[in-house]
Amino acid sequence: SSGLKLERDRFSGLDARSILDAGLSWALVHHPEWTLDGVTSVAWLHESRTVGAGVDDPVGVLQLLSRIPFGGAGDTTQRFTYYPDFSMTSAYRSEAEVTAQAALNAHLALKLGYLLRYSNDPVPGFKKTDTTTTASVVLRWKATRAAPAR
Repeated sequence: SSGLKLERDRFSGLDARSILDAGLSWALVHHPEWTLDGVTSVAWLHESRTVGAGVDDPVGVLQLLSRIPFGGAGDTTQRFTYYPDFSMTSAYRSEAEVTAQAALNAHLALKLGYLLRYSNDPVPGFKKTDTTTTASVVLRWKATRAAPAR
Protein backbone atom coordinates (compact mmCIF):
# COMPACT_ATOMS: atom_id res chain seq x y z
CA SER A 1 0.00 0.00 0.00
CA SER A 2 1.03 3.60 -0.35
CA GLY A 3 -0.55 6.86 0.64
CA LEU A 4 -0.27 10.53 1.37
CA LYS A 5 -1.96 12.05 4.40
CA LEU A 6 -2.33 15.83 4.64
CA GLU A 7 -3.47 17.60 7.81
CA ARG A 8 -3.78 21.10 9.21
CA ASP A 9 -4.53 21.62 12.89
CA ARG A 10 -3.66 25.10 14.16
CA PHE A 11 -5.26 24.22 17.55
CA SER A 12 -2.36 21.73 17.94
CA GLY A 13 0.26 24.12 16.58
CA LEU A 14 0.45 22.62 13.07
CA ASP A 15 0.27 24.77 9.95
CA ALA A 16 0.67 21.62 7.86
CA ARG A 17 1.56 17.96 8.34
CA SER A 18 2.15 15.48 5.54
CA ILE A 19 2.94 11.78 5.82
CA LEU A 20 4.03 9.90 2.69
CA ASP A 21 4.10 6.14 3.30
CA ALA A 22 4.64 2.82 1.54
CA GLY A 23 4.19 -0.60 3.07
CA LEU A 24 2.04 -3.70 3.37
CA SER A 25 -1.66 -4.12 4.11
CA TRP A 26 -2.76 -7.26 5.91
CA ALA A 27 -6.22 -8.87 5.93
CA LEU A 28 -6.08 -10.38 9.43
CA VAL A 29 -9.73 -11.41 9.99
CA HIS A 30 -12.50 -11.41 7.37
CA HIS A 31 -15.86 -12.66 8.57
CA PRO A 32 -19.27 -11.21 7.65
CA GLU A 33 -19.73 -10.08 11.27
CA TRP A 34 -16.24 -8.55 11.75
CA THR A 35 -13.15 -7.57 9.77
CA LEU A 36 -9.70 -6.64 11.05
CA ASP A 37 -7.00 -5.25 8.77
CA GLY A 38 -3.46 -4.17 9.54
CA VAL A 39 -0.95 -1.85 7.89
CA THR A 40 2.82 -1.75 8.37
CA SER A 41 4.64 1.04 6.51
CA VAL A 42 7.72 3.17 6.43
CA ALA A 43 7.00 6.86 5.92
CA TRP A 44 8.37 10.38 5.73
CA LEU A 45 6.87 12.98 8.10
CA HIS A 46 6.96 16.70 7.31
CA GLU A 47 5.53 19.22 9.78
CA SER A 48 5.34 23.00 9.44
CA ARG A 49 4.68 24.26 12.95
CA THR A 50 3.16 27.54 14.13
CA VAL A 51 6.06 27.98 16.59
CA GLY A 52 9.54 26.52 16.61
CA ALA A 53 11.37 24.54 13.97
CA GLY A 54 9.61 22.22 11.56
CA VAL A 55 10.10 18.46 11.44
CA ASP A 56 11.34 16.23 8.60
CA ASP A 57 11.81 12.70 9.92
CA PRO A 58 11.53 9.09 8.82
CA VAL A 59 8.68 7.41 10.74
CA GLY A 60 6.76 4.17 10.77
CA VAL A 61 3.04 3.55 10.47
CA LEU A 62 1.53 0.61 12.37
CA GLN A 63 -2.25 0.46 12.13
CA LEU A 64 -5.14 -1.83 13.03
CA LEU A 65 -8.57 -1.13 11.51
CA SER A 66 -11.68 -3.03 12.56
CA ARG A 67 -15.17 -2.87 11.03
CA ILE A 68 -18.37 -4.30 12.51
CA PRO A 69 -21.55 -4.01 10.42
CA PHE A 70 -24.89 -3.65 12.18
CA GLY A 71 -28.14 -4.28 10.40
CA GLY A 72 -28.12 -3.83 6.67
CA ALA A 73 -27.64 -0.08 6.77
CA GLY A 74 -24.78 0.74 9.12
CA ASP A 75 -21.42 -0.10 10.59
CA THR A 76 -18.93 0.95 13.20
CA THR A 77 -15.18 1.22 12.70
CA GLN A 78 -12.36 1.24 15.21
CA ARG A 79 -8.84 2.37 14.30
CA PHE A 80 -5.57 2.50 16.23
CA THR A 81 -2.48 3.98 14.55
CA TYR A 82 1.02 4.24 16.03
CA TYR A 83 3.71 6.44 14.46
CA PRO A 84 7.19 5.64 15.81
CA ASP A 85 9.77 8.31 14.94
CA PHE A 86 13.04 6.74 13.79
CA SER A 87 15.14 9.93 14.28
CA MET A 88 13.96 10.76 17.80
CA THR A 89 12.32 7.83 19.58
CA SER A 90 10.66 10.07 22.19
CA ALA A 91 8.68 11.87 19.43
CA TYR A 92 6.22 9.02 18.79
CA ARG A 93 2.52 9.70 18.17
CA SER A 94 -0.64 7.62 18.28
CA GLU A 95 -4.28 7.96 17.24
CA ALA A 96 -7.41 6.06 18.27
CA GLU A 97 -10.67 6.61 16.41
CA VAL A 98 -14.19 5.19 16.72
CA THR A 99 -16.93 5.92 14.18
CA ALA A 100 -20.53 4.84 13.60
CA GLN A 101 -22.26 5.28 10.26
CA ALA A 102 -25.92 4.68 9.37
CA ALA A 103 -27.61 5.03 5.98
CA LEU A 104 -30.29 7.70 5.66
CA ASN A 105 -31.24 6.60 2.12
CA ALA A 106 -29.53 4.96 -0.88
CA HIS A 107 -26.90 7.71 -1.23
CA LEU A 108 -26.67 9.56 2.08
CA ALA A 109 -25.43 8.41 5.48
CA LEU A 110 -24.91 10.02 8.86
CA LYS A 111 -21.49 9.43 10.42
CA LEU A 112 -20.45 10.19 14.01
CA GLY A 113 -16.83 9.98 15.09
CA TYR A 114 -14.49 10.44 18.03
CA LEU A 115 -10.72 10.82 17.52
CA LEU A 116 -8.10 10.82 20.27
CA ARG A 117 -4.60 11.94 19.32
CA TYR A 118 -1.51 11.69 21.50
CA SER A 119 1.87 13.25 20.73
CA ASN A 120 4.67 12.45 23.16
CA ASP A 121 6.67 15.45 21.85
CA PRO A 122 4.05 18.10 20.92
CA VAL A 123 4.66 21.52 19.42
CA PRO A 124 6.11 23.70 22.22
CA GLY A 125 3.31 25.35 24.20
CA PHE A 126 0.67 22.76 23.22
CA LYS A 127 -0.70 19.75 25.11
CA LYS A 128 0.14 16.11 24.40
CA THR A 129 -3.50 14.99 24.01
CA ASP A 130 -6.05 16.32 21.53
CA THR A 131 -9.61 15.10 20.88
CA THR A 132 -12.03 15.70 18.02
CA THR A 133 -15.71 14.83 17.81
CA THR A 134 -17.36 14.90 14.37
CA ALA A 135 -20.78 14.57 12.80
CA SER A 136 -20.85 14.24 9.02
CA VAL A 137 -23.26 13.65 6.19
CA VAL A 138 -21.62 11.18 3.81
CA LEU A 139 -22.41 10.95 0.11
CA ARG A 140 -22.01 7.34 -1.05
CA TRP A 141 -21.66 6.15 -4.62
CA LYS A 142 -22.66 2.59 -5.35
CA ALA A 143 -22.84 0.95 -8.73
CA THR A 144 -26.41 0.09 -9.69
CA ARG A 145 -25.13 -3.15 -11.23
CA ALA A 146 -22.01 -5.23 -10.90
CA ALA A 147 -19.04 -4.64 -13.18
CA PRO A 148 -19.02 -6.95 -16.24
CA ALA A 149 -16.89 -10.09 -16.02
CA ARG A 150 -13.82 -10.20 -18.23
